Amino acid sequence: MKNKPWKTGLAALVLGTMIVQGGIPVLAADATTSVVSAPSVNYGLTSDIRAAIKNASVTPTATGSQISATIRLYNGGAAQNRVPEHELRVRTTSGVEYTLKPSASNKDALQPKEISELVYMAAIDSKEVTQIDQISFVHVDIYSYPKVETTLLAMPTAAVWYGTGSAAPQKLDILNWGQAFTIPGVNSGLVYTPVEVSMQNTSTGRATVVTVLAENPGAGRETVPAFRLDAQSEQKSYEGKRSEADPVALEAGEKKYIHFAIPVENGVTFSNLIVVSTDTFTPKGGGQSTTLATGKVAVEWPKSNQTATAAPAYTIGTPIAFDALTKVVDKKTEVSLMELHLHENPGEGYKTAVAKFKLTNTSDVPTATPAFLSELTNAQGVTYQGSRQSNVTTMMNPGLSYVVSYSYIVPQTETSTGFTLKLLDGQSAAPYTTTIASLQTNVQDEETGGMISMYPFDLKFNDVTVNTQTTAALTYTYKFRLDLDIQQKENVVVDNNFSKIRFEIVDTAGRVVGSKDASFTGVNKLISGKQTLDASNIASDQFSYPFTVNVYEIIDTQNGTAKRLLKTIK
Repeated sequence: MKNKPWKTGLAALVLGTMIVQGGIPVLAADATTSVVSAPSVNYGLTSDIRAAIKNASVTPTATGSQISATIRLYNGGAAQNRVPEHELRVRTTSGVEYTLKPSASNKDALQPKEISELVYMAAIDSKEVTQIDQISFVHVDIYSYPKVETTLLAMPTAAVWYGTGSAAPQKLDILNWGQAFTIPGVNSGLVYTPVEVSMQNTSTGRATVVTVLAENPGAGRETVPAFRLDAQSEQKSYEGKRSEADPVALEAGEKKYIHFAIPVENGVTFSNLIVVSTDTFTPKGGGQSTTLATGKVAVEWPKSNQTATAAPAYTIGTPIAFDALTKVVDKKTEVSLMELHLHENPGEGYKTAVAKFKLTNTSDVPTATPAFLSELTNAQGVTYQGSRQSNVTTMMNPGLSYVVSYSYIVPQTETSTGFTLKLLDGQSAAPYTTTIASLQTNVQDEETGGMISMYPFDLKFNDVTVNTQTTAALTYTYKFRLDLDIQQKENVVVDNNFSKIRFEIVDTAGRVVGSKDASFTGVNKLISGKQTLDASNIASDQFSYPFTVNVYEIIDTQNGTAKRLLKTIK
């Protein structure tokens, strides 16, 4: 017995704007935003199932065109409903019809109140595919002769993606940088705002990193849908990728950052960012899946004055204001910049800047030590990456402060006295970074006499003398006799990770002929009053008199030992 043709009520065949009525959710983003995005018109496919066009595209390939469409279905009934057997066809403005192949992942039935997306694609070996104006569900009864075709639903296509080429018949709406938007056609009420863009270099190459603020203004939990950001220049487009590997979900009223890395070439100038909705097509019978990309909205590339927000002036020792959404620094942790020094390195070909931060746990429980990155930028926009001290305590006890130092290697030609100091999140968009705090501050003058600040210590060298002793093996031992005043701030933890003082003996030829490191912790720590230190031995042929003693603060960092010159004694 031959099968009967699948039938629907006349209402399901009517073309028009059959908007979902009460009790059935609108299948589109309709949140209030600064962009007026028309909701996807949805139509009756059956008495219970409604359909809307999510994505439609016609993009050029090496041999012709790729046509794709993604249709969103909603089962508004109280029971499981089977998706009617059909072919999905697109019609061009010249009247030519193409049948698209369904993805292997397309569902055959929908549970009550379920929303699902059906993905279709066809590769056409012809460059004569024109604009499409209609997508249809067509039931074909192959058991009738001649075969009987019934149009179950025909939907006009208002927005189709034809790529970024100059000959594309439809252009995307272009939004201003910083303007909030929803993604047209996508079943999501999330609102997005681009907030930061930066060019960064890593070991894997150069990339543009774009930070987007996602906000859920709705009443329920939502997951960020599949989309990416591409960058567009006059010559071509550069495909981006979201840095977050795991799904990003937002509770009602919640805000989160999402990040996109776009690999680029040197010297490229961009005109726009393209918001691209993505779907996956999996061929039936096996084969490699294909990512279908549909451009939705263009965002104007920001001008320099739109991204380079002036950092606020900062007062040394005050708590730093962090981005409210950052996860790097706990809300109960205060971070203050206590020192920033830039100085010469005798005998080296560069200068060194050292920044020292106080981290205070203001809560009543132990908390993890924040692991932020940092960089210095001068007035000309030249940026120097910071190197964090190697060993840092992992947990901070309540009511106590801890000290973490960063060093920056800068050229001898650097003469700036004021810098923008940025604190960075190196985790959320790894291997790239995003800004979590920015401040404008001046470097501090090195003390020429009196007290020397080495937070949390204040040092005063009352007297330093150096004597030598010769052994039978013709080697020399240096003895430092120190008279120091040391004052320490209260409730600041100093452990084995804290920086040390190094005394270097330099002869008239500029050679370091002896050295001694002294610590502020341990059995032989530096103390107020008089004390003696023995320096390391040297060979007699390295010695000449008179000599100079350079006193440094030394910090072990991930890039080696950083030195800050504290005092020169002749």
